[in-house]
Amino acid sequence: MRSPWSRTLRSPILELGQGLVEFALVLPLILLLLFGAIDLGRAVYAYNTVANAARQGARVAAVNQIQTSPDCVESKPVEDPANPHWSIKQCAVQAAVSLNVQTNDVTVSYSTPTGSTLDCSPVDVGCIAQVTVRYQFTPLTPVVSTIVGTIALTSTSQMPVERVFP
Repeated sequence: MRSPWSRTLRSPILELGQGLVEFALVLPLILLLLFGAIDLGRAVYAYNTVANAARQGARVAAVNQIQTSPDCVESKPVEDPANPHWSIKQCAVQAAVSLNVQTNDVTVSYSTPTGSTLDCSPVDVGCIAQVTVRYQFTPLTPVVSTIVGTIALTSTSQMPVERVFP
C-alpha cells in the first residue's frame, strides 16, 4: 500500500529538475542577447566617437591647413608654421583617443564647392575641407565576432575653409 505523501514529495523534485534543464537550455540564448546588446552599445559609441573625430578634424581644417603635428593644443595659437601644435590629423586622433585611432586612419582633402568656379588647387577661402576618419570595430563576444566579424566604421565631415593658414 502506498502512502499518499509519496506522490507529493516526489513531484517538487521532478519539477525542480525540469526547471534546471529549462534554465540550462535558455541561459546561452539569454547570455548571447545580453552580450550582443553590450556589443551593439559599444558599436554605437565607437561610431559616435568616429563621427565626432571627423567633425573635430573638419573644424580645425576650416581655419588651419596644417595636416600633422606632434600634438593638439587648441588654446595655444600657431605662431610658427614650422613648429605647429595644432593640426587637423592630431586633433581628430585626440578626439578619438578612446578608440586608439592613428593619424594614418585620418584622411584630409579639399574640394571645390558644388556649382562654384573656385579653384582649390591651392587651398582658398570657400573651398570645402573634408576629413574622413576610419576605424575597425571588433565585437567582444566571440560568438558575435564570429558571426559579424570586423566592422569598418567610417565618418566624413565637411566644412568650408574660413581662412587660409599658413
